[in-house]
Amino acid sequence: MADVQGFSRVGFPRLHPSRSVSRSLWVIFLFLCLFPSNALAGQVTLAWDPPSAEYGGFILAYGTSSGSYTQTQDVGAQAIYTVPSLNPGQTYYFAVKAYDRARKNESPFSNQVSVTVPIVNARPAPPKNVQVY
Repeated sequence: MADVQGFSRVGFPRLHPSRSVSRSLWVIFLFLCLFPSNALAGQVTLAWDPPSAEYGGFILAYGTSSGSYTQTQDVGAQAIYTVPSLNPGQTYYFAVKAYDRARKNESPFSNQVSVTVPIVNARPAPPKNVQVY
């Protein structure tokens, strides 16, 4: 290939049309898996500061009554977690506790935080001020 003012032309291989389509479908599938949408469920992302380097992981606990945690999730060593499938309009209470690397000792619960999951309207608002001309 000829050089033009110090640049050389780079040829790109032609993609077979069916490969291009399957690659596009794969990208769409991956996007839908990574960013799911569910109009009937809400989610909350929580983050916290680890107590020290001596912890092994965290247990996130939550429920719909203050101080009463009916659900728990071992989130491992990560200090951020998104809780999926929460009911819109419902208030949830959350607390986190740490455990040691041997999983023999647990800390007391952290401070409690609460959030009311917003209600998302599945339908758009109707148009206003419709006029006849």
